[in-house]
Amino acid sequence: MNRTSHAIACLLAALLTGLLCHAAPEPWHHSKWMNQPIGQLLAMADKDFADGGSKDTAMMCYTIVANRYESSMAKDQKVLCKDANMRLWSIYFYDFYDYPKCFDCLTRALEIANDAGIEDANIYLGFGCMYQTISEECKDQNLGTTAFEYYQQALATGMKTHDDKHTDMACTDVLSMAHVLGGLTQIQEIWQQYLQLPEQGETWILRRYNKMLYQAFQCVEQQRFDDAIGIYGRQLALIDTSQYSRLIYFTHVEQAKVHAMKNDYPSAIASLGQAELIAVDLEMKDCKLEVYGMLAQYYQRLGDRAAREHYYNQFTQLKDTLTNYQQLASVSEMEFRNELKGMEQEMNDAKRHREAMSIVTLVSLGFLLVLAVLLYLVYRKNGELTRSNQSLYQKNVEMLRAEEEERRMRRQLQGKLTTPTDSTAPEPPAADEVKYKSSHLSDDDKQQLLDCILKVMDNSEEIFSPDFSLERLAMLSGSKYKYVSQVINEHYGQNFNTFLNSYRIKEACKRMGDLENYGNYTIEAISESVGFKSRSTFVSSFKRITGLTPSQYQRLARQQSHS
Repeated sequence: MNRTSHAIACLLAALLTGLLCHAAPEPWHHSKWMNQPIGQLLAMADKDFADGGSKDTAMMCYTIVANRYESSMAKDQKVLCKDANMRLWSIYFYDFYDYPKCFDCLTRALEIANDAGIEDANIYLGFGCMYQTISEECKDQNLGTTAFEYYQQALATGMKTHDDKHTDMACTDVLSMAHVLGGLTQIQEIWQQYLQLPEQGETWILRRYNKMLYQAFQCVEQQRFDDAIGIYGRQLALIDTSQYSRLIYFTHVEQAKVHAMKNDYPSAIASLGQAELIAVDLEMKDCKLEVYGMLAQYYQRLGDRAAREHYYNQFTQLKDTLTNYQQLASVSEMEFRNELKGMEQEMNDAKRHREAMSIVTLVSLGFLLVLAVLLYLVYRKNGELTRSNQSLYQKNVEMLRAEEEERRMRRQLQGKLTTPTDSTAPEPPAADEVKYKSSHLSDDDKQQLLDCILKVMDNSEEIFSPDFSLERLAMLSGSKYKYVSQVINEHYGQNFNTFLNSYRIKEACKRMGDLENYGNYTIEAISESVGFKSRSTFVSSFKRITGLTPSQYQRLARQQSHS
């Protein structure tokens, strides 16, 4: 059953469920919370959340408190409404990855704080954290600059209000973003203010850590890499594992980056291994995603293809999981908001409900009938499409077999050929004779060069490198890139990129059919393994050459193997 028919079936089920619910309405079991005092609701939610209870219960209480806000209420009540919004921000950010809701919660918290005449460094920290995360996902430096500005505002506000906890947290973020965005010189004024703060009580560890972090970044900017690595080691000895897990993770990652700057990838990988243990143990999905991406990059530079593909596959699978999780979280949130809306509505108008039920039932039955007919038509259409796709798949499999046999025979013939070198290749045409009609290549030259091109394309794994180019093909073929382009264009009626992509797509088809070695690969992993940098380019090329999308081809290949 395809997605359309599945969606229609879900609508049918939902409609039937809705009819049953309308037939026997139940009172909202959370309605008693609506009359609870704000402080009591917030305390109950905090306790439930701290004890590992249901996040839905906590979110319900926080949302009720947040929605109670009125500009006329007392200042202490406004503070509680502001705090409820900040609790909601934390849940949406760390558990649901719902950035629009995060922005809404932070904006409301800031509006309440301004109305109450208070300054809260934690609000600016929230904005900074959100913008930094989005900038890293989107590779957008402008968003990173916005995050940096919020972190500086959080640091200034924290020092002004003597909020030690958020002051030290903001300082770590300011140092990190300054190092990324242009160096430590841009924060000298606020850094000198931070240095004046005393190291006492519960603050001394984080303040000493931040001072060491400044020194480490300074060493990196001065390319004193060994000194920076030593400072990171002292930081790790300073902070407590149980209390500062994210800081320890962050320090291992920064240490790995410096090892990589020294081209010491084994040490960089070892540091990332420690970071990975923390991320896995605390189930920090965002951190695991970062570590897997870095490990794939470092193993690639070491030339360890197997390890690189393992971690790249981990990275893509986790990324897909997070995307799906965000979608499910969005659905869950919609259900939650519907429940909250129902809590806030009057539920005692049973007479109007009974009068409307007869109309709803008739309309629903008619709608069910229409949907049933539509589902039948979609089912028939889906069957035709499935048969068409299976036919296309078989044609592609047969074509690959025929081409493989042709390639085998060509290898036998090519074994008797000698690849021409630059010294024997024809001289390039003059600058004003770049048209093919003015080419110096004879027909024999073209055939010899075509044989050399096919030999490279048939035998070299290098064509599946993302950096493989026309110039590289010309070098491997022992000729000039203009001649190689001419021969490809005249013989195949294609430019180089189209010619190269056809080989890559056919290799992708072979790998999708090789379930023993590539059965666990995602579409993105297959695409990347044959040299495509862009998923959209891979999908469009795959569809143009095979007539199927990659997901359709992969699904049919798996069905074929199980039949």
